[in-house]
Amino acid sequence: MQKSSLGFLLGLLAICSPIRLLAQTTLGDRSLPEEKVMVQHSRTHRPTKERSVKPKKVNVKHTPRYEFYARVEKVAKEKQRMLKKMDEPQYSNPLYYGHKRPPKRHEVHKMRYCKECGIRH
Repeated sequence: MQKSSLGFLLGLLAICSPIRLLAQTTLGDRSLPEEKVMVQHSRTHRPTKERSVKPKKVNVKHTPRYEFYARVEKVAKEKQRMLKKMDEPQYSNPLYYGHKRPPKRHEVHKMRYCKECGIRH
């Protein structure tokens, strides 16, 4: 039994040794130091700077693209105006009930029906 286990180990070692020899190493080949070659360049020829090419803005006012963006800008400005207007207390404060100024609070026997908001006040 000892001979068969010894033969098995020798066979396993014979199979694994070529694989181990062909495996990569992370250390690299240290036996051959790399020679650095110094190359001197003459400065007579300077590389030219690459200019960035900017597309020219086409000033054609009758194209669908221009009309579309003109409408988009117009709508955006109108929306900003509406948002600014809606920040006023007439629209943002619930005590105004949609009136320009807050309605007066009358006594119970002097209250009138308001056509604007549909409430007696």
